[in-house]
Amino acid sequence: MKRVFIFLLCTISISANAQFSTNSSSINLAAGWVQDFPGLSGIGLTGEYRMSIADGWEGGVGAKRLIMKGFPRTASAEEYTKSTTIDFNLYYLPLNTESNIVRVGAGYAFSFYQIRRSFPVTATIAGEKQTSWPVQDNKGRTSGMSVMGEYEHLFYNSNLSLGVRAAWYKAYDRVIYVGPFVNVRLGE
Repeated sequence: MKRVFIFLLCTISISANAQFSTNSSSINLAAGWVQDFPGLSGIGLTGEYRMSIADGWEGGVGAKRLIMKGFPRTASAEEYTKSTTIDFNLYYLPLNTESNIVRVGAGYAFSFYQIRRSFPVTATIAGEKQTSWPVQDNKGRTSGMSVMGEYEHLFYNSNLSLGVRAAWYKAYDRVIYVGPFVNVRLGE
């Protein structure tokens, strides 16, 4: 199913770009707050290259670095999630005026992660229950869907614009992202 989705996304992008001949593209840079689960949060840094593929549609290729840490289960073990992802996104622009853009998008992310988790181990020794929190480190790769929404404000006679993004990303697990961004338009 993943391969079919990626193939369809690429096919739609190529065919729509061949029929719609604007050359507008932009670079989007962002930093924001990320939460994996309660007690484990941090920052997310993103960069994305976007281009118009049809009237009201944009495609993007980007990368993210998400770093989250905290003490969600016990004060004796700091847990973390660190991931680097490569993203392929498709955006629909329901509102696109001279000064405002609203984007709703979906994409597919390939994530390379490192995690540290601590789970309780209970043992009964001499009639007493004792709980320890051993640390487990793991790293690997995963992939999955992302969903995002954006509001962007365009400045008059400027290639710069500012906005805010809310998203649900794939890192190791699903993470919530909220943060501002700056967008630099490269061509119209």
